[in-house]
Amino acid sequence: MSGVAGRASPADGLGPRLGPAATFATTEHFNLQTARAVTVSEANGRASIYLAALSGNLIALAFVGQMSRLDAAFYAFALILLPVLAFVGVVTFLRLVQSSIEDLAYARRIALLRSFYLRHSPELEPYLVVVTAARPATVPSPGAWQLTLTAAGMVAVINSVVIGACAGLVLEAAGVHSLAIPVAVGAVIGATAFTLHERHHRRARDAYSPEAVDLAAILVPPSQEPRPH
Repeated sequence: MSGVAGRASPADGLGPRLGPAATFATTEHFNLQTARAVTVSEANGRASIYLAALSGNLIALAFVGQMSRLDAAFYAFALILLPVLAFVGVVTFLRLVQSSIEDLAYARRIALLRSFYLRHSPELEPYLVVVTAARPATVPSPGAWQLTLTAAGMVAVINSVVIGACAGLVLEAAGVHSLAIPVAVGAVIGATAFTLHERHHRRARDAYSPEAVDLAAILVPPSQEPRPH
């Protein structure tokens, strides 16, 4: 009982302000949930735009290759489109990583609000998704496979294939007609590109700071005292 009373003591400190404080907290909770939904929607939209662009350009490459019978016009067309696709893939991947970090920050703020609810109404604990155990000093970093399961990881894999294919076409256009060499070089470059994508994703996740996300998303100007006339 003493533990429950200790957790409920802030309600006594708020006194008549408890009602407005609860209203403010629930309103902020709703706003954070909406912000999380926006990050998910933007991530899905970004990934869909990239995949649609990739699909359309691959169809265009197939038509050009069929019409030109894989001559110089096909390589010129492919080496213009694929680097542009790779650029779109890189910026899409970077934005998806940013969106996932913003989603983590919003989720942490929602968890803080849930702790506020529990401190004032401990009897709600069975009905809220909360972690009552002490937070570990270090949170284990997800593995490469776990990162690949995310939208950013999926785009990283596809974009690495695009970069590898572009490298192989460069060798083929340069006169290296042995199939094994462009395939091997493209595979190595594609694997290197995926490693760089995954390394950036891991570093961004490990360097994640909710306070940094807050500063980037919300800027509250300092209050200014009215100047005397």
